[in-house]
Amino acid sequence: MLDLVIKFDTWLFYLINRDGQNKFFDVVMPFVSNEKNFLIPIGVFWLAIVLQKKNIRLKVAAFAILAVIGLSEFVCSDLLKPTFGRLRPYHSISMVHLYDRMTKTWETTGQLEKIVKGRSQSLPSAHATNIFAAACFLTIYFPKGWPLFYFIALIVGYSRVYLGMHFPMDVVAGAVTGTICALALVKPTDKIAALIAGYKDKQDGKRK
Repeated sequence: MLDLVIKFDTWLFYLINRDGQNKFFDVVMPFVSNEKNFLIPIGVFWLAIVLQKKNIRLKVAAFAILAVIGLSEFVCSDLLKPTFGRLRPYHSISMVHLYDRMTKTWETTGQLEKIVKGRSQSLPSAHATNIFAAACFLTIYFPKGWPLFYFIALIVGYSRVYLGMHFPMDVVAGAVTGTICALALVKPTDKIAALIAGYKDKQDGKRK
C-alpha cells in the first residue's frame, strides 16, 4: 500500500513539476514561494488589527497567530521532519525541474546516481504547514476572507512542488498539520480574549 502511495506521489510530482512547466509559472512560482515578498502587506494588515480598539477578540487573535505559526513551525521542523526523514525530490529522484533561490535560476537535475541522505528533509512542507495554519486561523476570525486565505495557501503549496522542493504529499501533510495546530489554539485564544474583555468591563464599571 505504501509503495502505491509513493508511486502516485512521484507521478503527481512529475505532472506538476515537469509536465506542468511553463515560462509564466517559472516567474510566478518563485515569487509566490518567497515569504519575504509579502512581509509589508502582512505587516500592515497585522498592525491594523492590533491598533483597532473595537474588537478585543480580533486584537488577541492578531497576537495569537504568531503563536500559531510558531507552533506549526516547531511541530513541522522539529518533530515531524526528523521523525519521517523523507528526502527532498532532488535528493531522491531524477530529472527534477529545480529552482535555485540563491542564483535565481532554473535547472533540470540529471539522472540520479545515488540517493543523497543526511540532507534537508521534506515531509511535511514547512511552507504548507505555516500557510495553512494561518489560513485556517484567519478563516475562523475573518470568515468572509476564507476564499482569499485558502487560495493563497493552495498557490503556495503548489509552488513548493513546482519549484522541485517538495512532493505533493509533503504539502498535503503540511496542510493537515497546520490546520490541526491552528484549531488547537482557537479555544485558548478565545478564553484569553474573554478574560481581557471581562477585566475591561469591570474597569469601565468602576469608572462609572
